[in-house]
Amino acid sequence: MRPTAAEVARTLANGRLEGTAHVRGYPGRVKVRHATPADGHPLLLVGLGTDLATALTSGPAVRSGPMVLSVDDVPPLPGAPSRGRLWLTGEPVRLDGARARAAADAYAQVSPLGDLLDVDHFQVLFRIDTSEVRLANGRALVEIDPADFRAAAPDPLAADEGRLLHGLNDHHLHQLAALVERVAHRPAPADCRALRIDRYGLVVGSATGEHQRLRLGFERPVGSVCELNHLMHALLTTSGVAAH
Repeated sequence: MRPTAAEVARTLANGRLEGTAHVRGYPGRVKVRHATPADGHPLLLVGLGTDLATALTSGPAVRSGPMVLSVDDVPPLPGAPSRGRLWLTGEPVRLDGARARAAADAYAQVSPLGDLLDVDHFQVLFRIDTSEVRLANGRALVEIDPADFRAAAPDPLAADEGRLLHGLNDHHLHQLAALVERVAHRPAPADCRALRIDRYGLVVGSATGEHQRLRLGFERPVGSVCELNHLMHALLTTSGVAAH
């Protein structure tokens, strides 16, 4: 199996990666802190009194339409494949009082920031009422139903992906090469290494050639790093894996 487009979108929107706000009527594009909590409604954390906060609260008539939040994936290793770029379109709604405090708590569950303590004082939270979700990767563009986006879960390994890949490449290169040869029935590339990992599987192969990469599916989706550690021993020592 592979992550669905909605799962990839939720992973990109989780809050680990830098986002960019595109607001009509606001000069330029600005980096913005964001997170998507369990309910699937993206949140923006913006400094109170800033030009961006003013632009977001000026109303759709002034903005001439909804805003867009874009998030680009940052591969954990040089040459690793990208998950693409996410575009979230929707109307920003300023949250105040009890709604802001509840949203700050939800934001902190996925991205704990000290500035969340200043919400309603020096910081303001906006919820994006999402109307359109698009995921671009190369020339491919996928439209995702906003309801599917909200219902999907981000990848549980995303925050630890870089550390996990470095561990595999530092200590298990020989086993990875042997795994590729066993499953693909061909010699492993000279620069064979683990390139990406998610709840459903592992991408192994060359960082310099896409045709020399192999996706190896886990026997079941993993829900945590602990579950992954239990599966990796079997993956590296047996042939009970599926190539995709």
